[in-house]
Amino acid sequence: MNTIGIDNNLDRLRIRKLLLIGLIASVMTGIGDFLIGFAEEPVTSGFAESVLASAPNLSDGQLIVGALLGFVGIFLEGLAFFGIYRLMADAAPKYAHIYRAGIFGYIWLAPIGCHMNVGLANYAYKNLLLLDPAAASKMATVFVYAFGLPIWILLILFWFPMIVVQFKAFAKGLTPYPQKAKWFNLFVGAAPALILALIFGPKTALGAGIGTMFLSFGNAFTFGGLLFTLPNQKCFDMFKQTLQLKEGKK
Repeated sequence: MNTIGIDNNLDRLRIRKLLLIGLIASVMTGIGDFLIGFAEEPVTSGFAESVLASAPNLSDGQLIVGALLGFVGIFLEGLAFFGIYRLMADAAPKYAHIYRAGIFGYIWLAPIGCHMNVGLANYAYKNLLLLDPAAASKMATVFVYAFGLPIWILLILFWFPMIVVQFKAFAKGLTPYPQKAKWFNLFVGAAPALILALIFGPKTALGAGIGTMFLSFGNAFTFGGLLFTLPNQKCFDMFKQTLQLKEGKK
């Protein structure tokens, strides 16, 4: 596995800094998501238009600030994932290789291809509705199926393996953390946001805003949980010694 530029993987101080950056970035992204989603959603007939349904009720300021916050926040999240990569790189190089490929895909696709694109599409759809509703409807369909969906699917193909190998690495004790840290996972953290969105109503402004930020909830839970339960240096040293003993027996 190529570790150029990432020497001394189990550097606790660097990992702590990356996890802190990830937590701050997740909050930033969550605010951006909330701004883009916080508006009443009218009932629509098709899937494509439902993706952009709240656009007419979003202010230009919400769309611009929300898109920029998410763009920067998601990019920083991608960099911060290298903190989790470092945790598994020494003991589980195969898992780490998959995880790192996912990070590159996340940085490549998520900030602009997904978040910024959605903000731009909402802005265009909102203004086009004022001029020509039929053209706006066509624009929504083309954006979702021709431009949005392929990127979203490709991102999932990069991102889902990251989540799986992260869970497996922690569950198998291949990091300095106790095995129960496997639950600091995107899916676990995202669930409360989805439940809250349903409680408030997915078509209400508050419900839609919370629902839009469910992935940011998941990332914040992951980074925050790992940051606040980060083992001390003694645990890191003991883990390194255990790895060295295993290598010596081979």
